Amino acid sequence: MNWQAKAALFLVTVFTISLTACEAPKEIGLPPEVIAEVQFTDTLTVKTSTVLLDSVRTNSATQLLLGSYRDPIFGRVTAQPYFELGNRIDFNADGSTTTYVYDSLTLDLAYFYYYGDTLQPFQMNLHRLTDTLITGKTYYNNSTMPYEATPIATLTIDPKPATNNTFKFKLPDALGKQIFDLSGKPDASSASKFVQTFKGFTLVPSNNSSMVMGLPSSSGISLNLYVHITGDTVGKVQAIPLLKRFNHVQANRQGTELAKLQPLKPLSAAETGGLNYVQDALGIVTKVEFPYLPKLFADGRVAINRAELNIVPEQPQGRFFLPTGLTMAETDQTNRLLRSVGGTELLLPVDGSTFQSYILPQVSVYNDKFRNYNFVLTTYLQAVSIGFKKSTGLLLMPVSSTSSLVSLSQPLSIYYPYLNNRLERLTINPTRENVKLYIFYTTTK
Repeated sequence: MNWQAKAALFLVTVFTISLTACEAPKEIGLPPEVIAEVQFTDTLTVKTSTVLLDSVRTNSATQLLLGSYRDPIFGRVTAQPYFELGNRIDFNADGSTTTYVYDSLTLDLAYFYYYGDTLQPFQMNLHRLTDTLITGKTYYNNSTMPYEATPIATLTIDPKPATNNTFKFKLPDALGKQIFDLSGKPDASSASKFVQTFKGFTLVPSNNSSMVMGLPSSSGISLNLYVHITGDTVGKVQAIPLLKRFNHVQANRQGTELAKLQPLKPLSAAETGGLNYVQDALGIVTKVEFPYLPKLFADGRVAINRAELNIVPEQPQGRFFLPTGLTMAETDQTNRLLRSVGGTELLLPVDGSTFQSYILPQVSVYNDKFRNYNFVLTTYLQAVSIGFKKSTGLLLMPVSSTSSLVSLSQPLSIYYPYLNNRLERLTINPTRENVKLYIFYTTTK
């Protein structure tokens, strides 16, 4: 471990004590042979730009997105989910010889998230897929699947999130009887075999929709086969749960400040109406760079004690709202997300943890009092200063849930379903006051 790394470990502890005592920065104690002084700066220029990622993963998301709406800043946004349902079908699995009779088949859905205008009728079409999702394959927001051109059902609802957030499709009896006839047969002896036989669905919103809804993948979707015993009035339901899924999300940005946005080509705020932008499932992110940081380490005798990045977003207007939390992902000069050997995105970890474990990502929750997001970058910038990290580029990305992101024992993979599964967005006017890096650092004499 070189001098900077050793000093950093020692000085972070010393600096924490000095902050607790609420004393102004001054000379601090080090071994007698080292003369050091703590200094402070908030004038390092932070460079920002807007980047459209080439793709963002949406499979295994915590919710399916369905709908379309017009955003005055981000254009016409459309979300279409693709999903499979599967289960073993055998009404006589207990060994009985009871005779069952088919009644009906429904697709039941519930939504607990919505974005846009809920005052307008919402129309959607249900189509059957003509192929199956591939196990182990990663699906992205620009992925698609083939499906039948003619819908098997159409439904229009009046969204009322405060009182009734459930609806259902009454599916054709021909389809229901087809599934009913699979009972006890090899093609329905397991969930995976059922999928191979039955395929899946996609939901297509109408072009004049004014909102996007979120259907929870854990409890918001179920295919229900209703039957009864011959000569009996008591019904029975066979629930077929959701299995694999992904969201296809696209936007038409023509006529907006983001009309020139192209994958992996950063645009400065001067090119996008004076603002930087972030939008969740579309993969629009703000790239944050610290181009003058190397000057701070020019003589090689600087250790960072504390570094914080403060971001103040523009306040949204109307029915749009800010992300609950933001995280940051590592990138390079190509503006792609950096990934581990296993293919997982490298998210900025909680400060103080090792960059070799990537156990817990750092999530900044929006602070209503100060109207900002705040990240602690001490460990990250110290890693840059000693050459462990080669790039100072970070990408701001929304996280849809923050309450569950608290356990250091959870693997990083558990957090990916909370990325790219909503449509919250934000804009940033990148002035020095709105995007500011605070650094306390120690220099030796």
